[in-house]
Amino acid sequence: MRRSICYALMAGLLFLSLLAWGQANDGAGAARIEKLDEAMGAAGAVTETVAVNAWTKLPDAELSDDGLKSLACVAMAKLGYGREQYELKHTRSERHRLVKAEARGGGRHAVVMVQVVYPAWDQKSAEAYLVVNTETRVEEADIGTLPGRAAEAASCGGGAARISTCLVGGLDGKLDKEIWPEKLRKAGQALGATDAELTVQPGYAGLTGFSPELPESIVVGDRRININLAIRYSPYDNRTYVVIASPVITGEY
Repeated sequence: MRRSICYALMAGLLFLSLLAWGQANDGAGAARIEKLDEAMGAAGAVTETVAVNAWTKLPDAELSDDGLKSLACVAMAKLGYGREQYELKHTRSERHRLVKAEARGGGRHAVVMVQVVYPAWDQKSAEAYLVVNTETRVEEADIGTLPGRAAEAASCGGGAARISTCLVGGLDGKLDKEIWPEKLRKAGQALGATDAELTVQPGYAGLTGFSPELPESIVVGDRRININLAIRYSPYDNRTYVVIASPVITGEY
């Protein structure tokens, strides 16, 4: 059973560095997964799940509710889901309108969100976004195409998708916290990381850095980073989880 790790810093970076992310095709996406999987092995863990986050800022911020729904359905079709395979939910408030499509089953989990956001200050106009989050167990034969399909789904409303790829692996039992930094450094070395920065907290350890072997990156202050690694223990299932992502971790694991 998973518990959330708070990546507040990384979540902030995601919004501060929107334009720095690039679009992935199937070949590049498969190569990225393979490289991240090598780092997982260097940390002594086995990849169990691959997750891809893709998003675009839509050129049309005046989409109707039917337009939001239609776009969500098109994106789900790009991911390979028929209309009978997912649920649609529509929520709205004074500050946003959102359509969410979600499918779960067979080792896969996919969520598409199409949202119009109305800023709290009048000087700023409305903005619309399409976000795709898809997660797949590694047993799936077409896992290498996951980044490309997510990018295509996120781009169906216009614009180039920004992509983040995240691998989650685990070790049975509680790994001694004293060797968490060593595991992360080995994973970073497998990625050819430079400018590596290690953070150790009571509940987890994390590492960020830059690898010239991976294409996309974001700029944080005076640092350019494109790898984000984390490790933590879950007492609920007595497992130690390792998370390897590029350019950043965008979910909670």
